Amino acid sequence: MENHAETSVPKKLGPTWADILFLIFLVGVLISVTMLGRLAFEEGMKTESSKENGEAWVKWMSDASADRFKEGFQPAACAGGPSVAAAVEKERKDLIRAAKILAKKEGLENEPITIGDIQSGSWGACFKALTQKGGPLSNLKNAFTLEPLSLVAKCDPGDFSTAGGFVLEKNINTPLGSAVPTVTSSLADNDSIVDKINVRVTICDKGAYPTKIAEFDF
Repeated sequence: MENHAETSVPKKLGPTWADILFLIFLVGVLISVTMLGRLAFEEGMKTESSKENGEAWVKWMSDASADRFKEGFQPAACAGGPSVAAAVEKERKDLIRAAKILAKKEGLENEPITIGDIQSGSWGACFKALTQKGGPLSNLKNAFTLEPLSLVAKCDPGDFSTAGGFVLEKNINTPLGSAVPTVTSSLADNDSIVDKINVRVTICDKGAYPTKIAEFDF
């Protein structure tokens, strides 16, 4: 009589519930890693865009460093030296000419034309001229908020609203023999720019930490 070995055949083939739960967990991990990687990439790109904003300010101001002391420099509010008066007068004439053209189109050519005072010689007036509609730096946006790029007093890691903003500071030489050669402070609206000044541009990254872009004469 022959003996046949008995074999046990599982009644059901395929993954168990434990296998399915593990696969779901693994898919979730992969999705999370992908999302975190994408988020880190996007945040990094926003920081790079903020740096580009700072570089745009550096380029305009450093390029204007010499020309703004020449006659007829525009915008007049950013002119320096003896050219300030001439630049203001040219801007005034341009505004009057534009106002006359507009008045003629609207049938008001007989009405008196008045032009407000054109401020010049201060940083506040220059900043306004650069960032107002039509200004050379008016199209810059905060990469984190998509709002118009704003000037902040300082980058503050405790205040995330400063992320994406930028800081403009002036470096002032101290008298000979002082403990420190220069003193740095924020460029205030009433600071004079009639004479050449040394400026530092800093941007605030995603954590509102400062990232220095450049120092140059303006």
